[in-house]
Amino acid sequence: MSQNKISLQPLTKDLKDVELVQNLFVQPSTLRYWFMPPFSNQAQLDQFIDKHIKNNDIISATINVLESGLAERKLKVGLIEVIDIDQIARTGEIEIALLDKFNGYGYAQKAMQQMILQMFKNYNMHKLFLYVDVENAAAVHIYQKLGFKTEGTIKDQFYSGGSYHDAYYMGLTRENIK
Repeated sequence: MSQNKISLQPLTKDLKDVELVQNLFVQPSTLRYWFMPPFSNQAQLDQFIDKHIKNNDIISATINVLESGLAERKLKVGLIEVIDIDQIARTGEIEIALLDKFNGYGYAQKAMQQMILQMFKNYNMHKLFLYVDVENAAAVHIYQKLGFKTEGTIKDQFYSGGSYHDAYYMGLTRENIK
């Protein structure tokens, strides 16, 4: 796992944030596992960002890495969100996507840990849940390490790459945080 410092910062309309979201949603891995088509124009991208900044039922943050070395530099490596927050049930769906070149360094796990703690501590969440493609073994492994439990398999939940895909529904309650 990388020793670089990870921080989460609220998604903004800053050019670097816009470029990050745009780059995330053109890479095949994000399209495959977020089950969302690419933005076809700038208006769709702007609408996505506006919605994810202004909606009270969504917490969106960029994943930032402070790279240490001769000269420190901050890199935006991904996006993490909790969407569909139910204020009464205190539940929400957590999602994460990294730029492909930053996979394999432990950034996803660190970002998930930070967001999970933030949601349970600062937002008094009862449960976080997620959907993950049954074929995405790397993600399933990370989620299990974080304490998520598979609560079921949903057949043909997503359509991507010309076929339907099954998804695990995984959940994490406050008592099961690792």
